[in-house]
Amino acid sequence: MNQIQGYVESKLVSFLMNLHITPRSIYLVRHGESMNNAERKLGGDPELSERGKRYLPKLKKFFDDEKGSGAVNEKTKLFTSTLKRSVETAKVIEIGAKPASFKILDELDAGVCDNMTMDEVEKKYPAEWKARLTDKLKYRFPMGESYIDLVHRIEPIIFTIERSKEPVIVVKSLSL
Repeated sequence: MNQIQGYVESKLVSFLMNLHITPRSIYLVRHGESMNNAERKLGGDPELSERGKRYLPKLKKFFDDEKGSGAVNEKTKLFTSTLKRSVETAKVIEIGAKPASFKILDELDAGVCDNMTMDEVEKKYPAEWKARLTDKLKYRFPMGESYIDLVHRIEPIIFTIERSKEPVIVVKSLSL
């Protein structure tokens, strides 16, 4: 490193210093549909919907097949957010590895807009709605987070995944 200046350059150097060339699989798994997803509400910590529960046997079969082929095993790292929908989804992945839940993998915090539909946000907080439409990346929900905040929050787990020499499965809530 020589004369590294600026945020992007520093992040790039940090990432490159943690790279390794060991081939392994990284599975990014979205949780099953939650009750809030079905109602088009932001965030919350609801249970899986019936549709979300119907997804679980298909996910289980996929990872049973992956285990059968040797692609995943008891050394595979299984990470999940702390949200009910992600934890419940991860439980069906039976590869011999115990899931590890991390708050930093939780969904974007919608602050005062949590558990609201986007229509409700538009009606109750019209200025916030407009600000979010103007710059979704930098927009921070009142008493919540922006996507920039989310990127900073998940950075440690990204480095943990990158340093892993074993396959990694991440069961994550989808951010807005």
